[in-house]
Amino acid sequence: MADGDLDQGDFDIAFAFTRPTAAAYRNAAGAVTTAGPGVPRFDHLPDGTPRGLLVQPGEQLGQADRVRLDALMLPADLLSARVTVLHALDIGGGLVRRAWYSEDAKATIDACLGIAGHHVSIGVIAGYRARQGSRFEPGFVRYRRQSWALTRVLAANTVAALADDAGRPLIGA
Repeated sequence: MADGDLDQGDFDIAFAFTRPTAAAYRNAAGAVTTAGPGVPRFDHLPDGTPRGLLVQPGEQLGQADRVRLDALMLPADLLSARVTVLHALDIGGGLVRRAWYSEDAKATIDACLGIAGHHVSIGVIAGYRARQGSRFEPGFVRYRRQSWALTRVLAANTVAALADDAGRPLIGA
């Protein structure tokens, strides 16, 4: 792990997690088991390969997994500074790496963690990473030898909102 990285053992220190019901997942041995209410699920494939933090919407209204970053985990100089948030998400067996330019790192991270799927990694880098690619496309940024697709920014009535690739807003001003 790189300096500053957190692992599964640090989860309770860095994040607040809630879910009002028990829910199934695969443990490190690949066996299906149940996590109690309020217990995060770090899901695995049947062979034991880690898939990341599993976040699901829940079967009924109010039963969703909710994850929030503790603001104290971010250095004070990044809380309202220009940052690049990197988020790797496994959706249905396919890894998607996305990047957001933001001036509210905590809100962006919380919004990313609200997406259903397996959260493999999430990080914040000071400043806006240099945009790569064609000027006619959203482009991408490079970090740790990986490409992270930049998401589009929506604007309406001079109010900007970050959005995912499907145009669903993550953060509004």
